[in-house]
Amino acid sequence: MIKQFFFTACIIMLTGVFLLLWDSPPESFLRTDNAKVEKLPSADSYMKKINTVVFSAEGAKKYTLEATEMTFFSSRSELKLLSPKLMAHKISANGNQLSVNASSGILQKDTQVFKFSGDVNARWETLAGETMLKAGSLFYSIKEDSAKATGGVRLTSPNAEISGDSFSVNFQAEILKINSRVRAVHDAI
Repeated sequence: MIKQFFFTACIIMLTGVFLLLWDSPPESFLRTDNAKVEKLPSADSYMKKINTVVFSAEGAKKYTLEATEMTFFSSRSELKLLSPKLMAHKISANGNQLSVNASSGILQKDTQVFKFSGDVNARWETLAGETMLKAGSLFYSIKEDSAKATGGVRLTSPNAEISGDSFSVNFQAEILKINSRVRAVHDAI
């Protein structure tokens, strides 16, 4: 008799659970998502195969910018560039010229700072010769006429090869600094 009572009670409980699950809405089985998902910004405009030239007040070429694709975000005041190529013409009184190629780039419109990333190659031409820079990322400030590079920097000039973790340069003052784990090979004078 006890077995029959226990068996009947179990069948009634299982039937009750089955009916409760059967009648409940599907949303009750989903987890509540407490994490806030950040909405990706939508671009205001897209352009392909761009070529931009910036002139000085005197009418001379100051900068040339080329990219395979550009995306403009007005809310963040930035341009995202794919395969950018920047050329700064006559960046000092000596007629120096700087050109930078990278996989991607971002131009902050308000600060006038370029951030190049992914296989960055920069070339700086001076009267003494050509200097090549390879790095993981490069920041170039148009206003301050300076640059900073990080991510395994390798600098090659006509008479030296220098590598380090990071690097900074002021083009007007012609001051160059390479920091952390610096290695250099210099040709004899």
